[in-house]
Amino acid sequence: MKKTLLITYSFPPAIGGIENYYSNVCSRMDPASIVVLAQNHPESAEFDAKQKYKVYRTEFFSGKIPPRWTPLKGEILKIIKAEKIEQIIFGHFHPLCLLGAKLNLPYFIFGHGTDIMQIQHDIWQVRALKKSYRHPLCKKFVANSKFIYDELKRLIGNDAKLEIIYPGVDFDGLNVPVDDFSGRKKLMGLDDNDIVMMSLGRVEPEKNYAEIIKLMPEMLKIVPQLKYVIVGDGSEIENLKSLVQSYDLKYNVIFTGAVRGDMAAKTFYYQLSHIYITVSAKPEGFGISYLEAAAAKTVVIASKIGGSIEAVKDGETGLLVDPKSAKEIRDAILKVALDRELWEKMSKAGQAWAKNFSWDLQMKKILEILN
Repeated sequence: MKKTLLITYSFPPAIGGIENYYSNVCSRMDPASIVVLAQNHPESAEFDAKQKYKVYRTEFFSGKIPPRWTPLKGEILKIIKAEKIEQIIFGHFHPLCLLGAKLNLPYFIFGHGTDIMQIQHDIWQVRALKKSYRHPLCKKFVANSKFIYDELKRLIGNDAKLEIIYPGVDFDGLNVPVDDFSGRKKLMGLDDNDIVMMSLGRVEPEKNYAEIIKLMPEMLKIVPQLKYVIVGDGSEIENLKSLVQSYDLKYNVIFTGAVRGDMAAKTFYYQLSHIYITVSAKPEGFGISYLEAAAAKTVVIASKIGGSIEAVKDGETGLLVDPKSAKEIRDAILKVALDRELWEKMSKAGQAWAKNFSWDLQMKKILEILN
């Protein structure tokens, strides 16, 4: 493969879906063929030292006048020369992708979800998107779902360079037995009689966690052993803790705080759960966490909007609900929690479905494009 420079603001040790995506992609490439330019991070030195590939760090928005990303050009040119770079990947869409036209190398843009959805009503950013896409040096724009593909086609008015490649799932890793699983479960105050419902990710208002907490008192009357575990941190966390206190749910809703973004850290929580639920009020670009949960034999409940409908087969690997309907959310949770036979059927189907998104298959597609 041609020597490639990945330019991405979102990269480990920062935690998030895009960060996890590029950790997997880069670790599966020939270390001699990939170089990364990423945003500075307080813990980056330790992370970068462990990688087999080269990682450069910088401040992406250090310019004193808008657009504040323009100083990146000089840093990128230095890396291109020092590392003999032959092509570039912009790890997510941002107007800084306009730099691609000035670097005199073929480039690729990968779109994930938020980076595309948040620009729809911004004339300047849509113009930057079209200009970046239409430049002859832009070879492909990779969308992480059919939903994002359709959004890009609508915004650009052209799909000649668009291609769908779904994120990958570390199926084998998600099924490796977790050390001291029972002990860790006990420390959380859980036992084998509990039915564990779990959400994992950024704790933000649009994730709709508050709606699930509000439903807990009613559901506990029907399923007393139901527990809700919220894994992650974010701007909504204190509001949710206050809500739990006001509903007297401190023994039924458990907050773990932030966890590392690597799969080993998340596997325990996926394996712990009977139900994985994220009923986002805003469309997900795809929702790789749904497939990760399914791979770990967890039944999924998700919103029937956005890319979620590609990750979850409604009625087969999980249930899709209207995120604005408390009744639909409640009924879906109770349906899975009360019917063990249905849970077994869906969890087996979910595992089989998740295998179709293995990293081996997705990396083969990525490498075909880059080659």
